Amino acid sequence: MKSTKALYHHLNTTREFKYRYPNFDNQDKKVHVLFLMACTNEQGYYRMILPALELNRTPTHSAIVGQIHKWNFNKQFDDYDIAIDFRLVEWADYVVVPALFSDINYIINSMREINSDIEFVMDVDLNYHQLPEDHPDFKKFTPELKQILQKNLSQIDILSAPNNYLLSTYEKLAQEAEEELSLYFERYGNLLSNFTYDEIQHIQRNSGNRIRIGLIIEASQGKDVKLLENVVTILLEKYPDKIEIILFGWSKKIALQNELFDKVPITYENPVPFQEFHSRLNSLAFDIGLLPFVNNAYNISGKGLTRYLDFAGSMVPVVASKMLPFIKIIEEGDNGCLAETDEEWISKIEGLILNAELRLAIGNSAFKTAWEKFSYTPQSVERLKNIFI
Repeated sequence: MKSTKALYHHLNTTREFKYRYPNFDNQDKKVHVLFLMACTNEQGYYRMILPALELNRTPTHSAIVGQIHKWNFNKQFDDYDIAIDFRLVEWADYVVVPALFSDINYIINSMREINSDIEFVMDVDLNYHQLPEDHPDFKKFTPELKQILQKNLSQIDILSAPNNYLLSTYEKLAQEAEEELSLYFERYGNLLSNFTYDEIQHIQRNSGNRIRIGLIIEASQGKDVKLLENVVTILLEKYPDKIEIILFGWSKKIALQNELFDKVPITYENPVPFQEFHSRLNSLAFDIGLLPFVNNAYNISGKGLTRYLDFAGSMVPVVASKMLPFIKIIEEGDNGCLAETDEEWISKIEGLILNAELRLAIGNSAFKTAWEKFSYTPQSVERLKNIFI
């Protein structure tokens, strides 16, 4: 994250244009990609900052991140200031924005008055139209806002998303809004990168007496965590001195709000700013990772793969819900384990608790899978470049 932190600091402390955007060059004969409304969160990192850093490694493309905003959970992307220097608009061949819930006509028209050849890319990283009713953001994204997003799709040139399910969902919605649709659909995933680990010297290993079993969760995942309440209770009763369950991303207050774990000893690790996330995850030195997700449309197209990569990047073996995307990634007993019933969860976790060699083998295999299939390789960079031609 060192490069990301440096970019964030640079953009928030440098004012003079020529120093703020050092790779600005109208005569370099490269493809120019301008990323707008990036934030210090997972979406901003994987969908904007990291692609920009990777594109700038190539001899054919040049990318500029207009600004990196400190993430505010109470804001939508539309709430951030998107005023940009007209020189960047003249420079850009492509402008990439996140999913927007206000009419984007004024943005497109004003930019095209400056640069008639500019193309607009909207990146949708979540399934906003299939949020479960119990999700905290369900009421926030009203039917009216979803309709505006749907209409906006007919105004852009390219829709990008991290997986095919999301692309398929929003392709149908775009066609409902506009029968004669002129829109390209492009997938590029959330991938591991050397930039992610450039300040991590080595993978931390647990040196304590208890096996550390971790969950990476967000405040909204009460129903997902509920899947493992009985499993965690049984395992802690069976191995009280052998294991420790750590919830990374929750406080005890959030657990109690979800009526979970009020009578079992759980360790809570509060969330950290995203730019500190991977270093903190590494320092937690998990021996086993758990990925419980309710099998619904929102989770199928959500952050499951990224969570797997988070653990795999630290060589942590996982047990995950038997659902997409995990059933396409995990080969049972090789680079992870899959579970559906309480009995399966207990059996798979217990197998890892009792077998250190198995933990090491699966963790190593997951690490290999992640870097070979889900990272910025020459092939995946070429795929990213081909979106911007």
